[in-house]
Amino acid sequence: MIDRILQDIEREGISCVPQLLDSSTLEAAHHFFETNRIHFTPAKVGTSDNKKRIELLRGDFSYWLDPLLPPKELNSLFGFLNQLKTAVNNRFFLGLQDYECHLAYYPEGTFYRKHLDCFEKESSRKLTFIFYLNQNWSSEFGGELVVYNKDGSHKESYLPLPGTFICFLSDEYPHEVKTATRERRSFTGWIHNKMIY
Repeated sequence: MIDRILQDIEREGISCVPQLLDSSTLEAAHHFFETNRIHFTPAKVGTSDNKKRIELLRGDFSYWLDPLLPPKELNSLFGFLNQLKTAVNNRFFLGLQDYECHLAYYPEGTFYRKHLDCFEKESSRKLTFIFYLNQNWSSEFGGELVVYNKDGSHKESYLPLPGTFICFLSDEYPHEVKTATRERRSFTGWIHNKMIY
């Protein structure tokens, strides 16, 4: 599986692996969401010293995680990311070192407008990753991740199907989350080429 992801990144700059997570992992993540919902906070936009909640741009709620102390319910996800980081470094020499990650949910009717994950000139974000943690999903629910090329042309669209994993080069692909008609859940983050913790 890791080798397939590396080949995808080499050819396309992006990889999507359906059903990477099994039902027991999704159930554990569901339990974590439900028992920790009070700890989620409104996601904001802007630079580190000027962050604001602007619901016309994004409507999700976040729960930031410490990669050094991951919740047991997500241990398998962090284990997979460690393997991926090592493999990507061995193949592409990106110097990946550390994670920045959070759980996110989008309430019904919310979205995230088109953006690029490297919003700073000197951003150390190199690889964006997303695990979709919905237990079930249908195309009628919406909530697609739409990925664009740098020239603004459409590259690909992905439904947040249960257990799907997506990763792509953070500075290459603007993307957006379309409006969902039910709550949409994910574990999202970036692998940096410097230590941030």
